[in-house]
Amino acid sequence: MFPATSLALTDPASPASEPATVPVPGAGTENAQRIPESGAQAPSLDAEQVYTILVAEIAGRRGDMATAFEYYLQAAQLTKAPSMAELAVRAAISADAREAAGEGVRLWLELAPEAAAAHQVAAFLRIKAEDQEGALIHLARLVELTEGADESVYEQVASIVARAPNPEAQLALMQALVERFPESADAQQSLAMVAASASRFEVADRAARRALELRPDWNKPRLFLVRLLLSQGQRAEARRLLEEFVQRSPDDHGLRMLFGQFLVEEQEFATARDVFERLLSDRPNEPDVLFAVGILSLQLDDPNGARIYFTRLFETGERQDDAVFYLGQIAERAEDARTALEWYEKVKGANMNDAQVRMAFLRAKAGEVTLAREILHQLRGRAPDEAVALYLIEAEILDEVGKTDEAMSVFNAALESHQDDQSLLYARALYAVNHGQMALGEQDFLRIIAADPAHADALNALGYTLADRTERYEEALGYIEKAYAVKPDEPAILDSMGWVNYRLGRYEVARDYLRRALDKMDDGEIAAHLGEVLWAMGQRAEAWSVWGAAMKSHPEHAYLQEVVDRHRLSETQLDRHDSNRKMVPGDVAQ
Repeated sequence: MFPATSLALTDPASPASEPATVPVPGAGTENAQRIPESGAQAPSLDAEQVYTILVAEIAGRRGDMATAFEYYLQAAQLTKAPSMAELAVRAAISADAREAAGEGVRLWLELAPEAAAAHQVAAFLRIKAEDQEGALIHLARLVELTEGADESVYEQVASIVARAPNPEAQLALMQALVERFPESADAQQSLAMVAASASRFEVADRAARRALELRPDWNKPRLFLVRLLLSQGQRAEARRLLEEFVQRSPDDHGLRMLFGQFLVEEQEFATARDVFERLLSDRPNEPDVLFAVGILSLQLDDPNGARIYFTRLFETGERQDDAVFYLGQIAERAEDARTALEWYEKVKGANMNDAQVRMAFLRAKAGEVTLAREILHQLRGRAPDEAVALYLIEAEILDEVGKTDEAMSVFNAALESHQDDQSLLYARALYAVNHGQMALGEQDFLRIIAADPAHADALNALGYTLADRTERYEEALGYIEKAYAVKPDEPAILDSMGWVNYRLGRYEVARDYLRRALDKMDDGEIAAHLGEVLWAMGQRAEAWSVWGAAMKSHPEHAYLQEVVDRHRLSETQLDRHDSNRKMVPGDVAQ
């Protein structure tokens, strides 16, 4: 929609009426007609000028941009007002009339040769016409007219250059412009950004470093360089630069924020918290920093610290939904269910569904299973896209409180309304197997595999189930090998390959797979399996070494504990048997 041209026409029926006058918006040069503010003497326009402006205005309001262009152009020629030429150009662009737009720009520049907006539009039109030289002339003139007065001129240039037909053309045009202003840090930084978007990372790196040479304390190229290196996976060099920049400007907020984020990605949580806490010493109520320190405190298993920071965040009035959600989690971890529920009830934003789920778990643990289920039913109504996940959560809650039959009923009801949903079938299959319903579990796994023969998780789960709970070892091996072909580096599948080979008596093969699995993931069940294989191979000391290390890492792993206890008892019985044998006269060791 075009800006309305305000028409101040006297009543033509009035005998005292003077010639009609029209305010012309946005005049551009000294010799262009200007309409003074209200109360000042307005220049007179003759009837023909008024007519052309009226026709252009009406045509523009009706969407007839071709006619609007024609009459705005006439108005510009008659009034010599650059604003009329500008309106003509914009009408032509809206009508996608490139030649007309060019004609309008030529008149606009003739009337206002130093109008930056005119050179912007001219550069844009030259780029559209794939006239790089013409575009360069206007871009250079734009910089000359505005550099110093407007620090964002190179950002404007970069946005215009981005209209070039391909990244290489954009980069070539920006490089040519920078050659005209080689000592401009802003020009170098804009070149760096255009080069990065064209995936010319070496050019981007070089330009950003040159920008820093020209303006050593400028933060923008610093941040750009670090992010550029991170995007290319050069984390060591990014860290070196970041630490150097922070050392030079220890109070620079942007650099410290980036450094803290980098340390989080490196999982150096304690150091990251130190960085963010220093930021808080300067800006004690900055919401994003309070949030970051709160999360880091949770990562460092410091719930009291986290509670302090999230409480402070809540008191700022910003990010309150995040604050109350995590305050609820902290209370829940402290087994303060009442306080946790009070916080969760306050959550209204993006975390609301998660808060409601946590409330359902807490209600169920308190024996209020009916209320817990009602919360989840209401959630399914409000978030139908999350229905499957909410069914799975309901089943999990019921299983945790020992209502196994009701949990299975939830799976069944979910599959009635979401037939053949693979996540539901997979979950019901695992649940069935774990509760002794082997036939149903196998049936569900096979349904998934029939629909998706390369479903590695279902293939692996079925194969492992058969290897672990039946004597159908060769059949189990077939399923697991298919899963292995799809995901050869998946620790769970490597574990299954080891376990089925152990069942088949192929101990060395089993040991190799299980060692690979344990190298990839420190897991109690994998360690238990590897120890079983080593024990079967007579390598009891090594088996105990594997189990001992695993018990330190996973002291509450039930299956690992059961295996260790079983073999500890077995070893004790063997030792007692050997002692008894030594006490029998004439007994010969075999």
